[in-house]
Amino acid sequence: MSAIYGCVGQVDADLLEAMGNRLSHRGPHTLTSVHDTLIALGERLPARVNPLVTNEFAVVADAAIYNLDELHQKLAMQGYTCQSDRAEEVLLQGYAAYGPAICEHLNGDFAFAVWDFARSRLFLARDAVGTRPLYYWHGGGRFAFASEYKALLVLPFVPAQPDRDAIQLLQYTKYPPADHTLLQDIVSVPAGSYLEYDLNGICQVGRYWTIQAELIDIPEAEHAQSVGEHFLAAVERRIGNRSEIGATLSGGVDSAAVVAAIRRVRPNIKLHTFTCGYGPEDPEIKTAAITAEAVGAIHHPLYVTPVDIPQCLPKLVWHLEDPIARSETVYKYETAKVAAEYVDVVLAGYASDGLYAGMPKHKIIRMIQWLPWFKTPLEEFYNYTQVSTRPASVIGRMMQMAYFRNSDSPPPEVIGATTRPNVSALPRRKSELLNEVLKSGVVYGVPKWLPKAERLHMAHGLEVRSPFIDVTLIHQAFQIPDKYKIKGWREKHIFRQAVQPLLPPEVLNRPKFPQAMKYDKVLSEVLERITHQILSPEAVQARGFFDTADIDRLLQRRPFTAYSAEQSMRLWTAILTELWARIYVDNRGTAPVAEDFLIIEGGSSSYG
Repeated sequence: MSAIYGCVGQVDADLLEAMGNRLSHRGPHTLTSVHDTLIALGERLPARVNPLVTNEFAVVADAAIYNLDELHQKLAMQGYTCQSDRAEEVLLQGYAAYGPAICEHLNGDFAFAVWDFARSRLFLARDAVGTRPLYYWHGGGRFAFASEYKALLVLPFVPAQPDRDAIQLLQYTKYPPADHTLLQDIVSVPAGSYLEYDLNGICQVGRYWTIQAELIDIPEAEHAQSVGEHFLAAVERRIGNRSEIGATLSGGVDSAAVVAAIRRVRPNIKLHTFTCGYGPEDPEIKTAAITAEAVGAIHHPLYVTPVDIPQCLPKLVWHLEDPIARSETVYKYETAKVAAEYVDVVLAGYASDGLYAGMPKHKIIRMIQWLPWFKTPLEEFYNYTQVSTRPASVIGRMMQMAYFRNSDSPPPEVIGATTRPNVSALPRRKSELLNEVLKSGVVYGVPKWLPKAERLHMAHGLEVRSPFIDVTLIHQAFQIPDKYKIKGWREKHIFRQAVQPLLPPEVLNRPKFPQAMKYDKVLSEVLERITHQILSPEAVQARGFFDTADIDRLLQRRPFTAYSAEQSMRLWTAILTELWARIYVDNRGTAPVAEDFLIIEGGSSSYG
């Protein structure tokens, strides 16, 4: 757990300290690495250490590097020696040896900054799939960066101006544009990329990592064995030399496999597992308990219901920054709070679906391969599920109606927005189309949502690691042909084959269910009450994002019925958008405090 921040251009000590204070949840100790009239660099760290500064370079890092032994050997061959395994030292020596190419040698989760004194140049870099966040703003001869953009808003010269086009895209897709925030001119360093800034401005942005799909034509059993070996190795790298570790555990195969792999590679480690659901009868709770018992974990079930939502929403939005959340985000946030009482690192199963085709949308891609003459309506339906663009063909509209049964709802329009989501045509190929879509998803899609998981854990000072974002494992996954990823109608087939020796059959063969709250009347009523407070007609008109008629339309439901999943999420996103605006536009990222809460019926609360 750590954070980095800094500014090129004069910034006084009080402002630098204030930036660090905004990120105090990411580390209890503040470290100023360098501060003069030209450059200021700071960190929030879990322990008191000395800054990493030489006559040539200064470095700050939020990093967990998993191939340290390999790096030490490579650096030694270049004549550089590290006195410790501290990430900052390895990155500083690596930058001295390789320059920007150091990133190509790293396997880990990281965001770091290096200041080159001789060239008066700042270098920023972010890990391959964007696990660790890193934002920046520049203007008027200044450049500022931080792990979370709430720290940038401490600086009075950084504007807090909403980007209406980004807010519109959020309503359609539940994500802002790639590498952008909902605030104008505050953007992120792209995942798998680096950025260089000197006194003349941004001089270079380069991508150092991408996926080369190099398919290997070998029998399925050999692919499964390779997947299993790479998976176990990735898990072991993320455990390191720890004697105790945690894991978030749902009822699905991904997290269950992670837990089983921890026990396989480290039989004697003290293992805590944490599961969240709506009650003892939740299938997630039941299935997770089976896995935990099978591996001998100390299991911690947690129950969260819709009535718990309002009291945590303000802090949740503050930590997330861009409100890209769904209802399951509350589960993850509350689970991390409990896990932080026992461990400082948890392993999770994030991003497996993107490697091995575990989502319903991936089955649509396979259908396009099987039924190429049906490509247009299938592609239209696929795009509707991703960016809410309604099908143009009759068959496409029939598929939409058959799937959603009129339970879907168009997103609210943002007043003043000038763009709508672009519909990207799928590659015009049949062979290995699934791998092409998966590859694009890992490179450009995963970085949109992965920081959400990191923030929800870091909100409680907890570090989360997933073996499925190990760069070695990712490259191996794209050696596997389509036919082994979805076989018949079984998603994630090759991964299930690989982990079959690790898991009980009732876990291995369980159908995929999203870990989310039930879309029932209780959730509907809670969302309705919050909407009436947060998105009252007066509040909507004062904000000027939405038309009140659009919010009224989202609130329509028949008596004694629940909102559909799609309608609930439209409401959810609109609510979080208004909360975001109150926190980040009106109050420039100041954390919401108890005195600002509004009480709603049932004793829960929301930010006012």
